[in-house]
Parts: sequence; C-alpha cells; structure tokens
Amino acid sequence: MLSEVLLVSAPGKVILHGEHAVVHGKVALAVALNLRTFLRLQPHSNGKVDLSLPNIGIKRAWDVARLQSLDTSFLGEGPCRAWIS
Repeated sequence: MLSEVLLVSAPGKVILHGEHAVVHGKVALAVALNLRTFLRLQPHSNGKVDLSLPNIGIKRAWDVARLQSLDTSFLGEGPCRAWIS
C-alpha cells in the first residue's frame, strides 16, 4: 500500500505532422508545450480512490477492494506490473 504522497507530471505535446504515420513506422514531428498534466496519489483511510479533474468538472471515487479484484492479466509482466499488484 502507498504510504506517502506520490506526485508525477508529464508535459503536454502537439504532433505537428505525421500523427497517424507513426502507426505505420514512419516519423512524426512533435513538440512539447509549456503545459503539464499532474497525477497525485495520496493514501486515505476511507478505502477509496478519488479522481478529481477540476478543469472539466469531473469527480469520481472507487473502492480500493473492488479495484483490486479486477482482472489485470492484460497488463503483462512489464516494469509497472509490480507497482500495480
């Protein structure tokens, strides 16, 4: 279980040319924007996971126990698998 706050972020991007071409192994031209997406994970004692997207007015909550029972076999054995389990 997560015992402290985890904060991650990623820059926004715009694909200027070739968005669909990369699906076929071709190159695309992408640039980073001075905008970021943030994700903050913080443990709570209520047994729920909350999602809040205030810029678009969305708030949702799920029971952790119910999420843990979901089938995650499609995730494979990649490096994130241990973190999700």
